[in-house]
Amino acid sequence: MSWLARLKDQNGPAPHPTKPTKGGFVGFVAPSQGQIGNFAETEPPEANGTALDPDRDCWPCSDAMTGAEIDRFTARLARFTDKGLSLIEAEALADRLVIRDRDGDDRRLCLECAHLSGRRCGAWLLAAVGGPIVSTALLELPQRCPAFDSGRTKEDLAAHALRT
Repeated sequence: MSWLARLKDQNGPAPHPTKPTKGGFVGFVAPSQGQIGNFAETEPPEANGTALDPDRDCWPCSDAMTGAEIDRFTARLARFTDKGLSLIEAEALADRLVIRDRDGDDRRLCLECAHLSGRRCGAWLLAAVGGPIVSTALLELPQRCPAFDSGRTKEDLAAHALRT
């Protein structure tokens, strides 16, 4: 029989079977009653009996940021972008401030101050910046300003000291 003759042959299998060939299993598999129970959660054993610190391989052992540094970095990034910096500028500036904090530098930026509103300094007389409008260059310049205010309350600072 040729291939063409086979294609023309209309006698094929029935498209709908009349009865199932094998019965289906409808059931449920479960462990026996003796294996079911409430067990107390156990923590995995610690390596050498010491708690593992997630920041153990971070600064000062490497250049990687600790968890607290990452939190400060993201908060600064949000603040700087809210103040009008582009994401790239804000990220570079926040990265510079991570290094500043590691070095123990006590200078601050106008962008970090609570007195800054837009480009205006609310304490410009005490800060001695020459006028209420702060120049763009001065916003990103680290300085020791007598009017600097982080905007944090004593309770915020105490809570931050407990976390770090």
